[in-house]
Amino acid sequence: MKNKYYFIAAILICFSNISFAQTQSEMNVTANAKYKKADAELNKVYKQLMAILDPNEKPLLIQAEKDWVKYRDSHCKFDTSQYEGGSIQPLIYSTCLEELTRKRIAEIKASIKERNL
Repeated sequence: MKNKYYFIAAILICFSNISFAQTQSEMNVTANAKYKKADAELNKVYKQLMAILDPNEKPLLIQAEKDWVKYRDSHCKFDTSQYEGGSIQPLIYSTCLEELTRKRIAEIKASIKERNL
């Protein structure tokens, strides 16, 4: 079921960028750029959360983030393994990375909001 989701997401990405990305290579580059943008946003909100944590909490967040990155990377590698060697694999991989990164951004923003109440 998830594989269908990623494939549909990849198709939607392709059509949403049709005026810019028309080859598989261009679509792969576009998807990677979207992931990089999400990753930059994640770094920004992560720093915001670190700034409001007390000294005892900071190492906990650092470890949680390291664990989350390992999870994200291994999860996306697994999800895209069925496309191994295919030209669409980088698109599916970048789409997975972006999706999980956006979810993490939402989690960190929620933590910031909780702490600022």
